[in-house]
Parts: sequence; structure tokens; C-alpha cells
Amino acid sequence: MLFLILAVLTSVQWTRQHLTYPINYCHLATTCIHDNRMVCATEPGGCKKRSFLDQCDMYEYNCDFGTQYAAGQCDSYWNTQKNLGCI
Repeated sequence: MLFLILAVLTSVQWTRQHLTYPINYCHLATTCIHDNRMVCATEPGGCKKRSFLDQCDMYEYNCDFGTQYAAGQCDSYWNTQKNLGCI
């Protein structure tokens, strides 16, 4: 009985998370289903911003060009002032 309990408690380490880092945008792009909902996105530093047709297109762009755009709110995306830390 003790062996069974120990086996169950240690089996948690054998499992693998579904989303591992760094994020593989190429894999996300191949499994994504297009929904045509506009996505506003920024790069991690917040200097580069752009909009995409949908989240799948953002994944495809990240895969093709090696960028790391992340989806955000379009309201705050369009109304933000220029980041002074950007060149």
C-alpha cells in the first residue's frame, strides 16, 4: 500500500506540461483555426505594434519572421501614447 502511494505521488514528475516554453509559434500556427477576429499585438518591449486578421495570423507571422508578438486589447492598443524608451 505504501508503495502505491509513493508511486502515485512521484508520477506527477513524469507528466509533461501541454504548453512548454519557449513558445513554438510554428506549432501553434499549424493547429490554429482561423476565426477572423482582429487582434492587436505588441512585441515584448512595447515598441512595435501591429494588428492581425486573427490570432492564427499572428502565430504565422511570429513563426515566419521570428518575432514574439503577443495579443492585447485593441482599445488600449490604438489609444496609447508613444513609448519614450523606443527608438
